[in-house]
Amino acid sequence: MMRAAFALGLAVFVTAATAAPRAKGLDDARKAFVHDVETRNWRGLDLRVAWPLVVDNYGSPPRLTRAEYRRDHTSLTVYVDAADLLKCILHAPATYQSNRKEFGFDSWVVDCNGNEFYFGRSGGVWRLTAYQNINE
Repeated sequence: MMRAAFALGLAVFVTAATAAPRAKGLDDARKAFVHDVETRNWRGLDLRVAWPLVVDNYGSPPRLTRAEYRRDHTSLTVYVDAADLLKCILHAPATYQSNRKEFGFDSWVVDCNGNEFYFGRSGGVWRLTAYQNINE
């Protein structure tokens, strides 16, 4: 009886420890991000990114800084400025990256056919925290 209670308690603890955190507000943040790209609202988009943005893309530097973005907006929009990607960012399911050994740990990833957009909370606000292209 004691073993069964211990096993049940352990199972509940492990499940709770690995459960994804709540993503309240993430869908609204994704909608605002897409809107800012579509309307070319560069100031708004600036606020929706956690700088420096982590980038894992063949031939790209590993980080994109705010200063680089402000000098040239296409340094960021090159990764997102396609109608199919924006639709995907807006509507595809976001999954929690719980594996500490994987890229984007502790964030929510939206996979758009190998273009992966990671969102997390930064300063209490949902922001784009990383981009990875797993096709290259």
